[in-house]
Amino acid sequence: MRAGEFAVAALCAMLLAGGAAVSAHRYDEYLQASRIAITPAGVRLEVSLTPGIAVADDVIREMDTNRDAVLSDAERTAYAQQLVQGLSLRFDDALVPLALVGATFPPPNTIRGGDAAITMIVAARLARPAAGAHRLAFRNANTAHGAVYLANALMPDDARLAITGMTHALDQSGLTVAYTVR
Repeated sequence: MRAGEFAVAALCAMLLAGGAAVSAHRYDEYLQASRIAITPAGVRLEVSLTPGIAVADDVIREMDTNRDAVLSDAERTAYAQQLVQGLSLRFDDALVPLALVGATFPPPNTIRGGDAAITMIVAARLARPAAGAHRLAFRNANTAHGAVYLANALMPDDARLAITGMTHALDQSGLTVAYTVR
């Protein structure tokens, strides 16, 4: 490549890179991203909820039930529990109870910025699965505030587990994970 061609290519690369900083999160949606970790004894869900700036005030109003502009521990816990009620998990077609383990909430002013996530940790205990093929089906049915979804399974930390397939719902609100236990 000659010096002139190199300079043009470098300039084009810089211009393209400069436009790459655009946010992928739209301002009028409530992004709900779920990551699923499967272990032999259970499932751990991490659900990150990021309200865009156009819906953040509505989400905050839903949490702040006494309208004092402060999100108390009780209000945050109640909101997280409500969201957990909209999640479901099936192990080999049997419904599995979900339990809220913890949740973190940024301050309301940070939420209003449109890029701060509420994070919930949810757990489910599984009966010790027998060796062989199994299926885990996750669904997020929380639809308020222009919800959009992402769902993905994490690679298992345990060498006895191997993911053999994943099928996503078209809108990413659900995910079925096929896996084997050795």
